[in-house]
Amino acid sequence: MKIISKCLLGVFCFAHFNMAVYAQNISIQQAEQAIDQKYAALDFYAVNQQIENDVVDLIRENAESYAYSFPKLTENLRLKINASPDQLLKFYTFDVGGGGTMGEFSSYVQMKSSNSTKLQPLEAGYILKIDQVKWGAQPIYLIQSYYKGDSCHGLYQIQAFKMHAQALTATPVFQTKNKQLSLIEVDYDCHYDEERRGSYIRVSKDLNKIDITLLDQNSQPTGKYLRYQRSNTGYRYIGVTK
Repeated sequence: MKIISKCLLGVFCFAHFNMAVYAQNISIQQAEQAIDQKYAALDFYAVNQQIENDVVDLIRENAESYAYSFPKLTENLRLKINASPDQLLKFYTFDVGGGGTMGEFSSYVQMKSSNSTKLQPLEAGYILKIDQVKWGAQPIYLIQSYYKGDSCHGLYQIQAFKMHAQALTATPVFQTKNKQLSLIEVDYDCHYDEERRGSYIRVSKDLNKIDITLLDQNSQPTGKYLRYQRSNTGYRYIGVTK
């Protein structure tokens, strides 16, 4: 404890410790402060992947992290946190890009079970919103996210997940005319919609309807949407709407 106490007085000593081991000896607030002090004054895009590693080590080994909001990391180090409506899943998104026009994000989901937590990497881009529906007793999580190609191009996505064997697993709930999908994507191009007028993916407040922007053959928005209506087994495509 003497060594750890000394390290709290200086940022550079902190770098010699593995976060998973270090965090076992101090509070979650102290661990967050140490990470913030270590990186806040540095070039973010030179150290953002190290930030991800340190924070992942911290939340993986510390069950208290599930209930903690990480105010310093969200304000100073661009950590984005979302939670599922039932509060059983917590999502962390890190900006791990290089600082240019292209964007890259890394996401994880933290699952709470009794007094323990589990952390799972999640291929989801930059998470925007999480909704939750149920079929029978099975909760389905609808995750909306965005992938940034560059300053002008990107991809909006909605993906359905369920818990299976203690892991968050993609599940095919979207029924098109001829197949079932676990995700739906729609391209964004600033040449056709510089001001991003309207939502590319619309989910009704009652979660009964999901609308996806309809693009023409040149990837230009038509002003119409493909509508998916909630049924007894999932979301079924029913046609085009405005």
